[in-house]
Amino acid sequence: MTNLPLWFIPLFPLLGTILLATIAVVSSGSKKGPSEGFVGALSVLFPVLSFLSVVLLAFGMPEEGVRQTLCNWIDIPMLKVDIGFLFDGLSRVMLLFVTGIGSLIALYSIGYMHGDRGFTRFFAYINLFLFSMVVLVLSDSLLLTFLGWEGVGLCSYLLIGFWNHDLNNCKAANKAFIVNRVGDIGFLLGMLCLATLGGSAILNYDALNKFIEMLIAGGHVDLAAPILMIAGLLFFVGCTGKSAQIPLLTWLPDAMAGPTPVSALIHAATMVTSGVYLLARLSRMFSVIPEALVIILIVGMLTAFWAAVAGLFQNDIKKVLAYSTISQLGYMFMAAGAFAFDASIFHVFTHAFFKAALFLGAGAVIHSLAGEQDMRRMGGLIKKTPITACVMIFSFLAIIGFPGFAGFWSKDLILERIYTNAPYGEFFYGAGLLTAVITAVYMGRLIIMTFFGEYRGSKESEEHIHEAPASMLIPMVVLAFGAVFAGYLWADSMGIKFFEHTLAPVVGDAQNYLLGKLDVVHVNPMTFACFGTAAAVLGMIIAYVVYGLKRQPRLHAKWGSAPEGFKADWTFFFDYIHEIFIIMTKVAAFVVDMIVDKILQGIQWTVGSIVEIVGDGVSSFQVRKVRVQLTLSLVGVVALVAVVLLTGGLF
Repeated sequence: MTNLPLWFIPLFPLLGTILLATIAVVSSGSKKGPSEGFVGALSVLFPVLSFLSVVLLAFGMPEEGVRQTLCNWIDIPMLKVDIGFLFDGLSRVMLLFVTGIGSLIALYSIGYMHGDRGFTRFFAYINLFLFSMVVLVLSDSLLLTFLGWEGVGLCSYLLIGFWNHDLNNCKAANKAFIVNRVGDIGFLLGMLCLATLGGSAILNYDALNKFIEMLIAGGHVDLAAPILMIAGLLFFVGCTGKSAQIPLLTWLPDAMAGPTPVSALIHAATMVTSGVYLLARLSRMFSVIPEALVIILIVGMLTAFWAAVAGLFQNDIKKVLAYSTISQLGYMFMAAGAFAFDASIFHVFTHAFFKAALFLGAGAVIHSLAGEQDMRRMGGLIKKTPITACVMIFSFLAIIGFPGFAGFWSKDLILERIYTNAPYGEFFYGAGLLTAVITAVYMGRLIIMTFFGEYRGSKESEEHIHEAPASMLIPMVVLAFGAVFAGYLWADSMGIKFFEHTLAPVVGDAQNYLLGKLDVVHVNPMTFACFGTAAAVLGMIIAYVVYGLKRQPRLHAKWGSAPEGFKADWTFFFDYIHEIFIIMTKVAAFVVDMIVDKILQGIQWTVGSIVEIVGDGVSSFQVRKVRVQLTLSLVGVVALVAVVLLTGGLF
């Protein structure tokens, strides 16, 4: 292993952020702005250098990982925290695809953002996003992870609302920021719970794992379990915000307001994977609170199914992929809830390739159609954009779990672990398999409506359809290659378990502790492979029959892409629930402000006036204080009415 310091990994995107931000500020007064070629080169250079640093450190890494403390961060009597980095099997896997795919997205963005006046500012945000994600993954403590956690939240706000001349984009950015802040409260309270149990030192991952092992060895798990349970559920609340799970998932579809490379960055390589990563990092703690894992399993199942159905109802190509992301994240949380943290991270890894390829392919389609995103105005694009079509078809086969593609290995592994490990495994397996069928249907619909049949847009737009430039196609092709072959890092039927062995030192003890208490069901893996393949094929057949054989009508120019009727009710169900909570909060605020606050102010003023009168004596009555006189008159009337009523009336 090289002696390269771990802080080199976050250093490069941080330098890129500072340099690009400086260029953006200095050139803000220019109409044209700085050279796009120069800015684009810098934008890709720093993420690539970060990726190369990860590659160099990955070779020859010891099994126990590498730990380095950079400096002291917080040092007060009740709290001592260092800025330290942890590079082990889990962080290595995460950093390889975060920096690698992030570099490809940066390269793609050069072509996609060409001609935009905010070109330099955009890439400053991209580098800051990658820096924050690297800090989140590489940190050795929960507090430093939280710093990166907040960083990616800030950057998502900046990038989603990048085109801030449109009010809807600003609203989408605000929504993402606020919903994630709700989840972040759970993260903060979870850290406080742990600190009350073992002090601030327990916020370090190594110290937390040793603390859990001490509880197990001493037989004191039951004593600490209630607080650990509360902490675990609070951390999961944080995960539902960042990784868009029920109930904090409404922000992610609206995040499509940002440029398409932002969607790829958020939904494939960075932000939405944070929650799954945190569960895996805290796997030792969750191993002693299996009840929390059951809740995670249930939420993951409900999210995966609901989002898959919502994906069927979308007409916007990016919205389909957004709900697809939510559904696939549900699979990852189901795996974590079924004590299969390694399988959940494996699906994070494969998903990063095929989902990034799908988003970048969708961006190429939108780019070729001058901004059109409604699939009902597409069709037949395979003739004019064959490379984009091939990339998206390969990625489609990966996401539905077609044999030989990346998703086949990771999705079927998750379903297998759910069946063998989870309580009521047959039920959760059936729900996962049904969701897989729906996934193949809505993704098949996307491919058919976009690339096959006749073109349903205007004649004028058809003449300008073109393939994306090389700067966009090269990253797409590389990602498509990963969508095909990334799954072979863990192919059980072929005897390849490299990915499992990589994560075993990090999550192996937690999984073995949990599985040691279960009667694990053993089933031939080929059985799961057959059922998974059947689900993918069945979904493709349904999509072909419903959308391929039937001629799609042309749309009226004024028709919007948003779903209507029952489709809208299903899609915006959780938005409606959030709206109810918002209304209740507004009513409570009104009551407090207009009633409670005013009454308290009146009582305070009255008491103060009485005290003043008593203190000043009778002379107070000779002073012209209209408010005092009116108040005393009112008090006298109330007292007179009270006396009359208490004495039985006037007669």
